[in-house]
Amino acid sequence: MNDTKQCINQFKKLMVADKYHVTNPVPAKVMSDLMQSLPPADWDETKQKVFYDIQKLLSIRPEYAQLFNEMDGLEYNGLTIYSLAQAENGIPSWDNIYIQNLDNRDNDIYASPHLTDKVIIGEDGMSVFCYNFTDDIFEIRDRVAPDYVIESHKDFADFLTTLYSTVC
Repeated sequence: MNDTKQCINQFKKLMVADKYHVTNPVPAKVMSDLMQSLPPADWDETKQKVFYDIQKLLSIRPEYAQLFNEMDGLEYNGLTIYSLAQAENGIPSWDNIYIQNLDNRDNDIYASPHLTDKVIIGEDGMSVFCYNFTDDIFEIRDRVAPDYVIESHKDFADFLTTLYSTVC
């Protein structure tokens, strides 16, 4: 697998075969609105930074944004790639990328300095998945010791292929 769409389709086939829910794509209008809108004026600096960082990631890495044209995140066998627009009763679901990144950056208990400048895009039981703006790479980091980079990928399709190999 070396094409993003092909990788996403492999995940979809696996999920369908094992009777996992495959989410609908993010509607084009919703995606367009997310990319062109500003965060609410009453949001604090941290919330606005999360909003702009996610917008920036979707803008500079179109292959990552392509995922949301196919499905709004995924959950399979303990692996989660966070959703962009899913909500339950109008409230973003726990696996929403905004919720997860806000929690990571504005946490009263602990905010890892190794993750606060990155966009967390998913997780599994042992790792967190993030995008590193400084190095322009997708990373798999240790969940307990997030300063440790387990693996990094310049290409999103290669990153997805690695994730796929962990659940097959």
